[in-house]
Amino acid sequence: MSLTTRRILVAMAIMLLCSFALGGVRDVQEPARPERPMQDARPFKLAAAGQIDLNTGSVLFGGVASHLGLYTASGFLNPADFSILGTIEAANGDMLNFTAFFSIGPIGEIQATFHIAGGTGRFADAVGTASGPVALDADFSFLIRAVGDLDY
Repeated sequence: MSLTTRRILVAMAIMLLCSFALGGVRDVQEPARPERPMQDARPFKLAAAGQIDLNTGSVLFGGVASHLGLYTASGFLNPADFSILGTIEAANGDMLNFTAFFSIGPIGEIQATFHIAGGTGRFADAVGTASGPVALDADFSFLIRAVGDLDY
């Protein structure tokens, strides 16, 4: 990666942190809900620890989630709206596709909302949402605990 590209990514990361601190990412446009209604929604919980790589924009995390057990996940940070598009892979190889959006609360807390739409294996027709607080460190490591519903 060139020095110029690295500087641009670092500048974007600084703007992201400043925006979070000042509450500037408050009104991110979220996508429409999936077409298929959630008929057999099941409670869904996700605990994650991960890292954002400023050199590549990649996001890696892992943890434990309902219906997946131990999992790993990867995605890419979209600098235009600070969303993350990625996949979560269960221990057996089944995958969930997700888009994560972030909002800022009145005192600067960060909230993540995961929109789940499709995947592979038993999650091929999955739909759901989960949201919860994000703890973001200065080195771009993070913790998330999200709860919601998942239908598959």
